Amino acid sequence: MPALFRHLALPLSVASLLVVGMPHAQAALPTTVGAIQVSIGGIGPGVDQTAFKKVKLLIGDAVYRGTVDYFDVSGYGKEGGFSACMEKGTFAAEGSFETLLKALKAVRVDTRTSFYSVDTAERCVYPVAPATAP
Repeated sequence: MPALFRHLALPLSVASLLVVGMPHAQAALPTTVGAIQVSIGGIGPGVDQTAFKKVKLLIGDAVYRGTVDYFDVSGYGKEGGFSACMEKGTFAAEGSFETLLKALKAVRVDTRTSFYSVDTAERCVYPVAPATAP
């Protein structure tokens, strides 16, 4: 009987490690990237104009080419800048949305004057109109 346990010890150890490691492996799987969220703005002085123009050009080109179907933007006050969310176009060229994401992540801002972030999501959160009284 002890010989049987010795033969089963290694397979059981490996199996237990696989079972224990599975939740972590599942958590590491990427979610579907269907939207890009971008925020750029000034932190006292005005926003970095070079980076600001670059981001606007990248987004404008993506809208024009159909890489993006849905685009929602909210502007900031005096310092300039905006927050935007863009969803992948239904008929976007293969790889164009991923190329846009890489290009947006490659933009560098002057961190002394500006903030900038690029995040991904499954989809944008659509704005809701405030309820009106009857």
